[in-house]
Amino acid sequence: MEDPVTRTTAGYDRIAPVFAERSREVGDSFMAFRRRFADALPTGGRVADLGCGPGRDAAWFLEQGLTVVGVDRSIEMAKLAAARGVPAVLSDLRRPPLIPGSLVGLWSVAALLHVPAGETEPTLRAWSAALRPGGVLGLSTSAGAGEGWEPVSYDAEVSRWFVHRDPDALLATLESAGFEVLEHALNTTHRTWLNVLARRREV
Repeated sequence: MEDPVTRTTAGYDRIAPVFAERSREVGDSFMAFRRRFADALPTGGRVADLGCGPGRDAAWFLEQGLTVVGVDRSIEMAKLAAARGVPAVLSDLRRPPLIPGSLVGLWSVAALLHVPAGETEPTLRAWSAALRPGGVLGLSTSAGAGEGWEPVSYDAEVSRWFVHRDPDALLATLESAGFEVLEHALNTTHRTWLNVLARRREV
């Protein structure tokens, strides 16, 4: 069986410039969510943006005085992030190359939705391990049910693997992976998003 993550990564390599332009603008609700995440962190704190794409959010975090590293599997996305001044690492967000306990914040938007459902909890446990106790997770992912290929509307030759997670089930998995959920909300644009702020529980 074809690995959905590998094929999805190749798709992002192909569409990177167009994707960057199309995702440049964000809505007020998302901007407020991003601001609440940043405000929960100490100035200068180290943050990782997992699945950073072209670096839109990571660059904004740099502007807020945070120390940021972007992680993405797509080399073309990582190049775009680096061009915006974001230190970018080419790696898999399921197993991020981060020192345990080294982060005050971990941000991941529209990235967990490409991780196969069966790998959800191990991925979240790896994220929890990278945060120091009390460190904050900002997560936005697709809410719903099922997983499968979705074609890219502006490139008929590209499809990406999407996983739509049940909100209650994902919140429970976050708790079992070592997080305390601080807030969560649904937001609908072209799909329904579950936005979560959570804290790594104190040991």
